[in-house]
Amino acid sequence: MTDSTKLAKLLYYVQRFGDHNYELLSELTGIENVRNVLSNLKVLVGPSPKFHSLGLSLFHTTIKLSRDSKLQPLDFYYLLDGMIIASLKDVLTSNSVILDVVFPRGRWDFVQILELMSERGLIGNYKTYLEYKKEVYPVDYSTFNFENLTFEKTILEKAREPFQLPDLTDGFKPDWIDVYTLGKKQADPLRSWDEIAESIGVTTDEVVDHYFDHVVGKGLVDAFYTYLGNLDFRMSLIVNDTNEEIVRELSRIVTLLRISYLHNDKIYAFIVGQRHMLYPIIEFVNSLAFQYKFIHEIYLHPLSPPHKYVLAASIPYEHFTKDNKWSITLHELKETFEEGFTKIVSGTGCDKK
Repeated sequence: MTDSTKLAKLLYYVQRFGDHNYELLSELTGIENVRNVLSNLKVLVGPSPKFHSLGLSLFHTTIKLSRDSKLQPLDFYYLLDGMIIASLKDVLTSNSVILDVVFPRGRWDFVQILELMSERGLIGNYKTYLEYKKEVYPVDYSTFNFENLTFEKTILEKAREPFQLPDLTDGFKPDWIDVYTLGKKQADPLRSWDEIAESIGVTTDEVVDHYFDHVVGKGLVDAFYTYLGNLDFRMSLIVNDTNEEIVRELSRIVTLLRISYLHNDKIYAFIVGQRHMLYPIIEFVNSLAFQYKFIHEIYLHPLSPPHKYVLAASIPYEHFTKDNKWSITLHELKETFEEGFTKIVSGTGCDKK
């Protein structure tokens, strides 16, 4: 078997360049059979969209459910017409939900749907924050045990550096094939090019060309989330401080994936982990809060059973037209909300469209 140092190096470059250019990965790592190695490890790789290059903004919303609300993560997905990439229920409290909402840049129409939810008694208060900067961090697999697929270290001695990929768009605007291909690959990283091509009615060659020449080549993604082994939870950490020293310290968490800088002087950290890592992460964050004197909120989202606490979704590519524009109106949002609200009140729940 390939030694762990080479495997850790391979996974670093997969997070940077993706898992399809086997020749490049082989040159960078010295591993000849890259494809077989990744396949045998059952590595799951998904693209991280660069939202501003796609004409989207990302909003992080914290919600307190009303006392009698029984809304589940999937309900939020349909009540907001699929305009979210994550719906996360907190297991530490009975009434907290985090939504990662994506919407065409310059628009906040979705907030009116949150207002309707509040007026109808589905949710209590909520707060919405716009992301103005994002840093993606590669997971450090240098201390990963490739035999039993576990992280042997939770907190690193030194800070990690985020990926600083150059902006390659140079005025490039994605077309509908780019957006659909990215969205479908994000929704299911194991979906083949043939399946994607058939689902959108173009040739496989077109899909492949658009993905490599535009999605990857023009920088419509900023990294590739790379998962190995079983993960047990996702954590949302909100810190009421944007001190760069705090961010550097948080990067020592080996499975920190993303830091979002939010308006209102907050940062939002996206962390995943295995069960044995939970206490060390919480203890470390609390020690940082004491050292740097910041206020923070921790929300914990178990990954099992599926969809009970965590619903992850792709960019809302269904709302991107063949005229290469995002198309979602407030009227459409309200119609979808009313349909979903009726189902929730009647007890039938929100069915998939």
